[in-house]
Amino acid sequence: MIVKQKNLRVFHITVSSKEDFLDYLKKNKILLMEFFLLIDGEVDESIEKILEKEGMCYKNISTCKLKLSSVKKELAPLAPKQVEQKEMILEEPISKDKLKIYERPIRSGEEINEELPVVVFGRINSGANLFCTQSVSIYGIIDGLVQCDGEYIVLHGLSQRGNLIFNGEIIERELLQDNVLQKITLKNNTIDIIKV
Repeated sequence: MIVKQKNLRVFHITVSSKEDFLDYLKKNKILLMEFFLLIDGEVDESIEKILEKEGMCYKNISTCKLKLSSVKKELAPLAPKQVEQKEMILEEPISKDKLKIYERPIRSGEEINEELPVVVFGRINSGANLFCTQSVSIYGIIDGLVQCDGEYIVLHGLSQRGNLIFNGEIIERELLQDNVLQKITLKNNTIDIIKV
């Protein structure tokens, strides 16, 4: 017998409306294919059949005794009116002892998992994945997948094929400006987008 511990990237989705869930699934299908889905709430057989047909890896946890006590679980769903764009107010710089710097593009097929803050002086190519538990700064276009769980993410742009997850929330590209340096933070359970 071989036993290996694996780290999984998981989305916890509570279904309150079948129509809303199917709309969410349709809009984010490509992104969600990369994650294990924990589904609960109003899940019926038709939802499970759709997930199976789409090839999603999921588990209906409605009857599980699994304890999910994450702050991210309690975040309110984002609505466009909750996202505020404004000019940046100067703040005191945050000093970090360690930092991971990539002075190149992140190539297609490359997967980066970092526990340190990350700075990328290049583009995140299509098919590239960057996962970071700290803050991230990207000075190129995101054409792949970026997941940031830090205090902020600074980015130059998100292409039509790019995907961005910030602290468990999928950031819709319609909320971002093209070719403008922007900083995204989470304040009082609301995503805040600031032009830098």
